Amino acid sequence: MATMSSFTATRVAALRPTSTKTTTTTTTRAMTRKTVVVRASSIYEVTVSDTKAKFLEKYPYPIPSVWSTIVSELLVQAHFTKYNRKYEYNALSSLGFVSVFDQLFEGFPDEAQKAKIFEAFLSALGEDAAKTRADAEKLGAFAASAEGVDGLKANPLFATMATQAAADKLLYTKYIAIGMFRMLELAKATDPKALESLAGAGGVDLKKVNSDLAMYKGLLSKLAAAKELQAEFLEREKRKTAERLAKKAEKAASE
Repeated sequence: MATMSSFTATRVAALRPTSTKTTTTTTTRAMTRKTVVVRASSIYEVTVSDTKAKFLEKYPYPIPSVWSTIVSELLVQAHFTKYNRKYEYNALSSLGFVSVFDQLFEGFPDEAQKAKIFEAFLSALGEDAAKTRADAEKLGAFAASAEGVDGLKANPLFATMATQAAADKLLYTKYIAIGMFRMLELAKATDPKALESLAGAGGVDLKKVNSDLAMYKGLLSKLAAAKELQAEFLEREKRKTAERLAKKAEKAASE
């Protein structure tokens, strides 16, 4: 916000006359100031609270604790990505997001509800869930049929990304990193240099990619541990419930 304020001040100062102040100049300054302010505020017109409210409107049901915290964190991160100045829909990011969602929700007790959460998540961000899933599957199919990393690099999306990166117009996110990793998995490109080659083709910093992949693997490990703890807790509760019912039955039989 501070950046936008200084930008506005600079624009207005640049229009300030050095000698006489005519009505026309004053009007121009006012109009310019108004235009700049509108442009600045429009970027922030959708808040995190708005996005969360949209999600809850689409999915007003409780989510098991193992998943609810992660959904909330990912939604906040996705909000700031969506409303970044550089944001532009990217099929590679879609593959990355779908891969993350499917892995994180592995073992979710209800497949139908999982699909509804997916729909609600993307709808809250103004994205098309069906298109996101379809684009991810299409890119995945391409990767599976590609001949190594060179085959993957032939996809036009990497040239497009490289052009955007060169012009400082590419918004890099962890989903790009995960999408690339998933493509390499599907293409069975196991050479350690494959990721470096693919990142270079897309104009992406390899250090950022490796860092995000490491964080993602850590998240999966923590989630797996949480799921295991939850399973143990539910098993204990099930045994306790069975014991209580057995005692009640014994007591009823003895009376």
